[in-house]
Amino acid sequence: MTPTPGKPETGHEPDCLLAAIVASSNDAIIACDLDGNIHSWNPAADLIFGYPAHEIMGNPLASLFPRGQLPEHAQLCQLLQQDEPLGHFETMRRCKSGMELPVSLTISAILDQQGRFNGMSVIARDFSDGYRINARLAQSERHFRQLVEAAPNAMIMIDKRGQIEMVNARAEQIFGYSRSELIGKTMEVLIPQRFRHHHPGLRIDYFTSPSTREMGRGRDLFALRKDGSEFPVEIGLNPIETGDGIKVLSAIVDISERKRQEQRFRQVVEAAPNAMVMIDSSGQIEMVNAQTEQIFGYSREELLGQPVEMLIPERFHHQHPGLRSSYFSSPSTRTMGSGRDLFGRRKNGSEFPVEIGLNPIETADGIKVLSSIVDTSERKRQELRFRQVVEAAPNAMVMIDKHGHIEMLNAQAEQIFGYSRSELMGKPMEILIPQRFRHHHPGLRSDYFADPSTRAMGSGRDLFGLRKDGSEFPVEIGLNPIETADGIKVLSAIVDISERKRFTDELSRRNQELNNFAYVASHDLKSPLRGVDQLATWLSEDLMGKFDKDTDEHLRLMRVRIKRMEKLLDDLLLYFRAGQLGGNLERIDIGQLVTDVFDLCCNDRPYQLQLNGDFPIASIHKVPLELVFRNLINNAIKHHDQASGTITVSATPGEGRYEFAVADDGPGIAEEHRERVFTMFQTLRPRDEVEGSGMGLAIVRKTIESFNGNITLGNNTPRGAVFQFSWPCKVG
Repeated sequence: MTPTPGKPETGHEPDCLLAAIVASSNDAIIACDLDGNIHSWNPAADLIFGYPAHEIMGNPLASLFPRGQLPEHAQLCQLLQQDEPLGHFETMRRCKSGMELPVSLTISAILDQQGRFNGMSVIARDFSDGYRINARLAQSERHFRQLVEAAPNAMIMIDKRGQIEMVNARAEQIFGYSRSELIGKTMEVLIPQRFRHHHPGLRIDYFTSPSTREMGRGRDLFALRKDGSEFPVEIGLNPIETGDGIKVLSAIVDISERKRQEQRFRQVVEAAPNAMVMIDSSGQIEMVNAQTEQIFGYSREELLGQPVEMLIPERFHHQHPGLRSSYFSSPSTRTMGSGRDLFGRRKNGSEFPVEIGLNPIETADGIKVLSSIVDTSERKRQELRFRQVVEAAPNAMVMIDKHGHIEMLNAQAEQIFGYSRSELMGKPMEILIPQRFRHHHPGLRSDYFADPSTRAMGSGRDLFGLRKDGSEFPVEIGLNPIETADGIKVLSAIVDISERKRFTDELSRRNQELNNFAYVASHDLKSPLRGVDQLATWLSEDLMGKFDKDTDEHLRLMRVRIKRMEKLLDDLLLYFRAGQLGGNLERIDIGQLVTDVFDLCCNDRPYQLQLNGDFPIASIHKVPLELVFRNLINNAIKHHDQASGTITVSATPGEGRYEFAVADDGPGIAEEHRERVFTMFQTLRPRDEVEGSGMGLAIVRKTIESFNGNITLGNNTPRGAVFQFSWPCKVG
């Protein structure tokens, strides 16, 4: 225990109280023995004189003062023994650093329990600015250590020899050492062996010109754990001024996870199908992928670190820095130069069209821009070919976007609508539509874009176009969705059908006249034929038995041919009406219909009917289908070369239709006659042998085709003919 200055020890005051008073004092409290040697030294003395206790203990008190600034030891003892304490006299002290600074001293005698002089106590108060600064520094140092300990990164402080003086908990964690294992060791213990020989020189360079900066900028840095494993790091260097000179506080960040993420990012960039180029805010290239090398013709080494302007045609160089600055001031993912033609420049100086997507990337070094660059040369060539095809089309071609704005048209469109190309580009499609239809069009367009497909527009409706002069004309329009880089467009093929309408109307009028003529001709011709037939009948009846055999035969032939002529006129009228045999839909059993027709055609002949397949109960036009089956079954029986046979009718379901087949086991029809049998007035056997007008199969074909079907003729097996045809059926 240090005795209380100027008062004998009583032995009754607790040592802890006295120690606390001495330790917490802002004044230096120093105790000396009778020889003047120091044997007690409090923390404030460390700050005022600069010596730690272990360095100064046992040294003479006089060593703390310049010569002449403190009375001689013998003189001091004499004054104190005469009970004359020295209070608050100012003098100069000598600090450990050699500096001499003012100090105020109070010196008192230390007496033992018997009251004998036993030494002296010195209270030193620093009234210089330096002391107050040191006191604040002591408090700042405590705060500094607390901040270092709480830092999220590893913090290590070294002196100029590289010896570690301070570490925090985070440093213990990432390096695997305890604090006690690192304090006093050289920094090289945390550096991989292959880099250690460089480090002393780098440290010396730093201490020669200390500043706050990043260590090894642009180089990959690695640290070494206690277990011998390495890991990538970033290191920030900060010079710290202390009483012992400059130290370096290193902030060390383990960037292993960031490096893994960067590696994945680089792998994604490298695997991208487009050219990828990353630049910094100054426009320097920091990353490229293999596609970039391929389309620009440079190697990776030739591009890294170079300005991005080397990939841009020279005529655009002056604009690019300003555009880049604008982008970095407000970065976002967007297309570059939307609406403008962009070009890249290869190493050989050639240019090519490109599309560029810009993507801001946040990195440890700030915002970068990753550009996705697509060489659109092939697309441009295809677009040119597409435009050439559109231009050469014989119909008007108009392409619009989803808003209905016209983006492309050809010369035929200019011709039939009367507008020049420049008058239509960018205008709404409604400019070409009569006023009375315009309010419907936006909704119809939206419906089409919701489910685009190649189809006719307004099927079943009359469509009209509007010319520049205000006149309307009938049109047919085919719609074709076109996929483009800007989304779906619609290419409309527009046909002016004015001439066709006039022709169709004229044809309808002529057909009506022909039908009327056929009806009148049939009626007017059949009347005299009936008269002739009646006369022949009277002659046969009145003069029966009075004619010779030749005359009877001639009368018979005359009546047969009159009947044949009447049948021909009936069939001729039926042929002209074949396309008009629609009528209402009737729900019938088609199998039963075939059976009824067969019974009608074969009521007195030994032929059989066989039905194969699934005959539906369906809604159909009964009269025309019955006509088809009656002609085909009747022909099969009439032209059969045997006294008996089998007629086979088959049914096969299709999409909205049924496929029917009527087959016989007769003589068949030679291949060279198969097309001929469908023409009018054609028979393969003399009419005197087989009754018929030669119109039956012509009527069948016309009837089937009027219902958008077709009919074919083939061989049956082992003999006979097969007629196959399709017919619309609404089942269910």
